[in-house]
Amino acid sequence: MNISIPKQKLLKYLSYTDTIASSKSTVPVLSNVLIDVSQDAICFCSSNLETGIKIQDKVASKEDGAVAVNGRKLLSIIRELPEEDVVFVSDENNRLTIRSSSKDINAEFTIAGLPKDDFPDINTQPEEEYVVLNPKVFKEMIRKVIFSVSNDENKYSLTGVFLEKNNGDLSMVGTDGKRLSLVSKKQKELGISKEDFFVPYDGVIIPRIVLIEVAKYQFEDEMLYMGFSKNQIFFKYDNINLVSNLIEGKFPDYKKIIPTDRERFFTAKRSLLYSAIKRVSILVEESYNQIRLKLTKERLSVSSQNPALGGAIEDIPVVYGDEDIEIAVNYIYLSDCLKEIGSDTVKIDFEDSERVLTVQGEAEVGYTNLIMPMKGGT
Repeated sequence: MNISIPKQKLLKYLSYTDTIASSKSTVPVLSNVLIDVSQDAICFCSSNLETGIKIQDKVASKEDGAVAVNGRKLLSIIRELPEEDVVFVSDENNRLTIRSSSKDINAEFTIAGLPKDDFPDINTQPEEEYVVLNPKVFKEMIRKVIFSVSNDENKYSLTGVFLEKNNGDLSMVGTDGKRLSLVSKKQKELGISKEDFFVPYDGVIIPRIVLIEVAKYQFEDEMLYMGFSKNQIFFKYDNINLVSNLIEGKFPDYKKIIPTDRERFFTAKRSLLYSAIKRVSILVEESYNQIRLKLTKERLSVSSQNPALGGAIEDIPVVYGDEDIEIAVNYIYLSDCLKEIGSDTVKIDFEDSERVLTVQGEAEVGYTNLIMPMKGGT
């Protein structure tokens, strides 16, 4: 190949593809990004055999060609080049030469690569028809649940987000067993193009990495496409195609663990509570991340203790008129959901210091967080 391409466009495409490339794979080609130039079109591809991405664009090509090279090293090189266009030249030995079109520097980099034939095919066509979504609303849903997804590979079915259709709504759920986040949106809010769009089974588990990628995209219009095959999910936006295997396994029946009709609760100004937690957590014991919430009439005391450093305490006004109680919680769990709540006032209800807390925006419909308390409450 012999092409010239704008630096900022390269940075964008390579940052997307390198995230998918598997640096830990025993298959060398999977740590690479495939660059394929043919008939004035360029394609950037990466895959870890479970998730794949393909990005296509137009390019003025002096010579066609393809080579798979280490995406992380290539991205590091491009970042250090000046803002002018970047020139790629590959040879018959699968080596890629990179240089800037700038007249101010005369640097040249060469990366040894692998042939295109070693790279796996990436299917971008679902069996079922694509459905159109509003990308801004869909990204908002992702942000509201993604932090609750488990990182523990031993809890494989919890390492993704559960997506289901439910009475005309589209719902996302994330949980790690100690906290849970649920967000639901009406199909009309999501701008879904057809009422009877297809979601396999009674819901699917989408790998975390896929939704993190979608949330990164800078959407310039209101058109995100989503489609399914029996065991895969597909996203398409502009010139980007993203495909992934769905996570096999059974997601917990989350509806059974969401409490209803609890009368014991307090309400607080979201910004006050969030800021108090942020300040008090500076001196938290990092191995536990525990803070204590002590409720008395119309007051909430937020505190932390650290045997090596000391502690912190802050009082804020709340609306509460029940018996005094002290609840220990992981401050990260509470601050994560407070950050995403879109209401000025939050409502936190509970039964006692040992049972699950429900955290919601008082004026926000369709968003619920559950947090298990830690030992030590009274």
